[in-house]
Amino acid sequence: MVQRLLHRLNCSPLVVFVLLLIDHRLLSVDSSFQVLTEPNDGKSAEFNIQELIDVMKVLEDEEIVVRLPSNSLLKYTSYKDVSILHFDVPPDTRTAYFTFKAFEDSKSAFQRKCKPKDVTLHLKAGSFPVISPENITFPKNFFSSDQRFKVYDLQFLSNEKQQRITIQGPHIGSWFAVAFVSWSDPNNDRIEQQGIAANCDTLLFAEMSVSRFRPIIINNAEEHQDNLTSHVLPDGNTTVSKGLNATSRPLRSLPPKQKQKQSVEILSDDSSGKSGRIQNSTGSESRSNSNSSSISNNTTPLTANNEIVYRFYIPEEIGDAMARITFEQVCADCPAVGFHVRANGYPMGGLGHGSIIRVNQTDEISIPFGVQPNTWHYAAMSFVADDESQIVSGNHSISYALKIDFLAPEEQDDEPTNGSTTNPWKPTKFRQMNFYSLLRQTYREFFMFDYDLRPDANGTVPEVLNLTAQTHSGFAFDLGDVSDIGGTLTFALSMKEAHRNSLKMIALPTQSPDLGGILAERLIGDPKEAVVPPVKTPDSRSNNQSMQIIVCMHLGEPGVPTWPDKCRYGLRLKPASAIVNHTETMGLVHVPFPESGRWYVTMGLFCHGAETARVAIVEIVKEFISKHRQVLREMRPSCGCATKAPRYSECLAAPDCLAKMNESEALEIKECMMDCAVESTKMTQRFEEHRRAAMEQHVALDNCNTSVVFTVSSSPCVVGRCGRFGRCYHYMSGGFVFSTCVCSKGYRGWDCTEDSQVPTNMSILVATLLLTLSNLLFFPSIYMAIKRRYFTEGVIYFFAMFFSIFYHACDAGEDDYSFCLVKIGVLQFCDFYCGLLSIWVTLVAMAHVRSELVSLLHMFGAILLAFGTELNKQSLWVFLAPALTGICLISTSWGLRCAKSRKLFPARRYLSVWLPFGLTLVIAGLVCYAFLQTKQNYHIVHSIWHMVMALSILCLLPSRKSFLPKC
Repeated sequence: MVQRLLHRLNCSPLVVFVLLLIDHRLLSVDSSFQVLTEPNDGKSAEFNIQELIDVMKVLEDEEIVVRLPSNSLLKYTSYKDVSILHFDVPPDTRTAYFTFKAFEDSKSAFQRKCKPKDVTLHLKAGSFPVISPENITFPKNFFSSDQRFKVYDLQFLSNEKQQRITIQGPHIGSWFAVAFVSWSDPNNDRIEQQGIAANCDTLLFAEMSVSRFRPIIINNAEEHQDNLTSHVLPDGNTTVSKGLNATSRPLRSLPPKQKQKQSVEILSDDSSGKSGRIQNSTGSESRSNSNSSSISNNTTPLTANNEIVYRFYIPEEIGDAMARITFEQVCADCPAVGFHVRANGYPMGGLGHGSIIRVNQTDEISIPFGVQPNTWHYAAMSFVADDESQIVSGNHSISYALKIDFLAPEEQDDEPTNGSTTNPWKPTKFRQMNFYSLLRQTYREFFMFDYDLRPDANGTVPEVLNLTAQTHSGFAFDLGDVSDIGGTLTFALSMKEAHRNSLKMIALPTQSPDLGGILAERLIGDPKEAVVPPVKTPDSRSNNQSMQIIVCMHLGEPGVPTWPDKCRYGLRLKPASAIVNHTETMGLVHVPFPESGRWYVTMGLFCHGAETARVAIVEIVKEFISKHRQVLREMRPSCGCATKAPRYSECLAAPDCLAKMNESEALEIKECMMDCAVESTKMTQRFEEHRRAAMEQHVALDNCNTSVVFTVSSSPCVVGRCGRFGRCYHYMSGGFVFSTCVCSKGYRGWDCTEDSQVPTNMSILVATLLLTLSNLLFFPSIYMAIKRRYFTEGVIYFFAMFFSIFYHACDAGEDDYSFCLVKIGVLQFCDFYCGLLSIWVTLVAMAHVRSELVSLLHMFGAILLAFGTELNKQSLWVFLAPALTGICLISTSWGLRCAKSRKLFPARRYLSVWLPFGLTLVIAGLVCYAFLQTKQNYHIVHSIWHMVMALSILCLLPSRKSFLPKC
């Protein structure tokens, strides 16, 4: 096939046509990929043409499945500002390509070109991404992001350049992206006058294309026979890099177009340095980047390695399956065969279950693996190299037979007889654990529902659940695609029955705001604090044994609780979701924006008797320093005990010397390690962990049990509240509703508890006093206006001062020092209106028109300014209209008087001293008001604006003598 393609390239007309197509394709993708130039010789030219044709085929093989309308992006201040984009990845998708392009759209044809802004986008499967652009730590009881789907991050400019995120083996189903104009510290953002800066909308276009494969449908216990092959293609001057072969092999299960596909990662190359970067939620490069193909000089022959993909559906109540593989013959020279299984996604290494099989026997090979009920699964078989960085080379072929058996659940010992009813409280076996059936109760509010044990025929629901040490217990419950993902899923567990009422309060749809806020704060606060004061009750277990419950919470797969603080998911070991001791502590897990699907909560009870093995402290120290004696060889030379390190190391290496070491000598060596090690902090942590493990070598007990109270519930925000300094709101974006907290008083964070930027009471008081008392400088202006018989102007100056004082007293004092005479909206309108009206009457006074026109101009300005203030009080034209009209009125009046009298008007002293000085103050005030104000310095700069405007009236309001004509 390769030789035939290269032969056709010798036809000149076809070459020209192909080059035109390639040029059109390169222009259409807007620099989405890089083309590496090679020396201009015949062989390189032929190679570049082949490369471009392959890239063009990659683009042709993509199938666009989602194209979204443009979304307007807002600057991020809290999660309420995000724009939600929804994508639906179809089944049988091998690779998903998410393409984004942002640009600026000017709202006015008269404004200058908009400057590109920084845009941030987060992409995640299953639900909305949980993010913190301000780098604020999430509450301590939040579900770990490491146990959820990855969040892919992309940051770029709104300069109309295409950006792309490529994900190999994406999760089938819903994907959500949140996009916004990147967050910046609001304290440093300028408060710009509306109309001065360019008024632009940031728009984002998005689409998703996929490349698919064609799996083979296989049923339960159905055997399928096939061949795995790998062979080197004939040498036709076609070579690829080593890293390319693993992803460019033609798949047996692919459509014809994709059999020659080379998997090329397409990322944006922005010459300005703002290139698109794909990272996961922890900041490391995502898996998709590791598969990027590039053209290099280190080349190997192209190897065709087929991959066979199967698809099968797991019915309800099936949790385990068995793959049975039989090879027809032994192949000693064949590479290993990889068998990978994954639910709801293309099986890849590192995702789902994976096994490596050696083709050295013809007996049946059984591979057990866990499955998810009511879910499509994919299984892939292919040759794999021993080293992932290498490729499969050579010609190989092996025939095999594959059969997948679904393992039925264990039969119950006491099945219900005829005439009897099933006990709803009786657990069912699932993966060797007892699972209890739950009943969902939904409330009218958004995201309000809870799960409880099913009632019996009489409607009775047990208040406690019994756990035993012999068998782990758990629950399984489903969350919907849209209606259940916008809140916070909460699981709480306690061994104390006194906590029962508190756990029920978590799930209540309606509760007292004060009580709910305090409870929410306590629940997300220190887990050592009990929500309800402990009740001392006689308990036979209190002194003779200790208990610990390990809780595992996960989507799609139940975890196996493992002592002392882990959960096992297949072959992976992850930290436990919560740990509950037999004390006043409560296990609590919050899952913000939970993914849709089936969630599992499993609980393991571990008991330990009073025969706890207590090891002497000296033996613990000896064991620790002997285990870490290599640290003595890496001591810091400047440390005091570094000279003794060789002698210490020699003694620790000799068993006799170590046995004779007394307690003081052992502690001396231990302190030397702590103080002089290169990583002294880590050494201290290691010793604490070693000491704790040695002191807790318990004797396990299997014949113990305990009763627990629990709740599984969902609520908006965090338990329906946002602490004491925030409110919970529902927002809609892209047709999806979500809940989020809107904080006040400078508090930030997911639950409005982060207080690093909360102003102190003194700073609030100072800001309030500056903004209010600075208006008192209007008193001299009022006095001067009345003295010069400008009574209307004096009244307006007084009310401008009055409403400005009370508006800022209501707005600037937060809740501690604020005083609102009336509603703040009324005060704000009066402040803006009287300020504009004072400017207008001052300009009319300066124009010195006839008295019969003054009242007409005052009423004309009063009506139009009231209309403009109500229409848009912050518009630039509301300020410019009276100012420009007044300047034209002054120029016309003064010019006519000068032309009529042939004398200078007004007086020379006013024109040479007071007018320039007043205009200087006005210009300085306008510069402060329009260009220098930020949130951080607002109280200072705006107070200067008050004072400058008040002083400018003293200079600009003319006296009667100024209008006496003089030569």
